[in-house]
Amino acid sequence: MREIYTALTGRDLPEAMPPRERRTIDAVLTHPDGTRRLVEIDEKQHFTPPRAVVLDHYPDDLPTGFDAPEWAARARAAKRLPGGGFARPCPPLFPDPGGRHLQRAFRDGLADLLPSVHGWRPTLRIADFEVVDWIHAADVADRMAALVGRRLAT
Repeated sequence: MREIYTALTGRDLPEAMPPRERRTIDAVLTHPDGTRRLVEIDEKQHFTPPRAVVLDHYPDDLPTGFDAPEWAARARAAKRLPGGGFARPCPPLFPDPGGRHLQRAFRDGLADLLPSVHGWRPTLRIADFEVVDWIHAADVADRMAALVGRRLAT
């Protein structure tokens, strides 16, 4: 994470995070055997060049509950970063304009890298581009179950 932070900001990651630096997870899934995994929903603001930087720093053997190369390709392809609150400075770790993009990418990295350190299963991510065509369809429950089922196999 230190290497990722430096790649994003050009700075050294402080030894301790400020207490106000916290992250909310979309969901925690507990499997029948008691193991757990994080579940995250990624909207378009998660696909930015800073997220590609983070994904490019993942170990090659890191198991993920999503297609990391596809996530990285989509993040690299982002032509325009969302503005407004999506780009505001987020001191103290990301104090410059665009800081929220860096913070989001860094926090996504934490959510992907830390579970294996703590004996959790790989983070399951679902992207808006995967569901946009059918999220309001009558068979949405079946389609979502199929998508999640494929991810749970990892």
